[in-house]
Amino acid sequence: MRLFNSIVGKRTMDKYRILLIDDHKILLEGAQRLLGGLELYMVSGTASSGKEAISLLKSQDYDILVTDYELPDFTGLEIMRVARSVNPDIKVIVLSMHDDPSVVKELLKENIDGFVLKNDAHSSLLQALDKVTSGKKFFSDDISEILVRQINSPSEKSDLSPRETEIIKLIARDFSTKQIAEVLFISEKTVETHRKNILRKTDCSSVVGLVNYAHAHGLT
Repeated sequence: MRLFNSIVGKRTMDKYRILLIDDHKILLEGAQRLLGGLELYMVSGTASSGKEAISLLKSQDYDILVTDYELPDFTGLEIMRVARSVNPDIKVIVLSMHDDPSVVKELLKENIDGFVLKNDAHSSLLQALDKVTSGKKFFSDDISEILVRQINSPSEKSDLSPRETEIIKLIARDFSTKQIAEVLFISEKTVETHRKNILRKTDCSSVVGLVNYAHAHGLT
């Protein structure tokens, strides 16, 4: 494995090797161009699905994982877990279209190194790379604001996020996981992840419980 040495921001090899994952071709190519030619970094692998990414992680050596959160077959969280099982020292930066507090919370539990929103990815990604390779954390400004709000209002941590509210409304209308994924343009695995979070937050143990919760809270 490529190792980080004790000098902050430096490494024992020539460049940090990055695996870049995104299922949107335009965003993937844009990030590749952004990082191309940089002195300290090189994109040595790209993937547009979780399956492809996991195959690369198990066969190649990377220092940094930059991954979309929502992929057709896996979530960024699942890919990150595989990456760290292969290389515990890998740095992980998650990209997302959404500043969903529940997603942020789950990723923080997994000790991610950076969280960058796609709407400011170009300006923030380079900052994130410099921060995480020097042993620090980096979060987009909007994400930092969410963290501050959660610290100041701990009770909000158990509230459903806007995306979770959408999903529980669809569950109450008897939509299947596949139908919810199609309506919200997300993967079925992402729907299942949200469903688990909703069950935990609402203290429900079944779909029937979720439907009753939705009725009780005016979500139908």
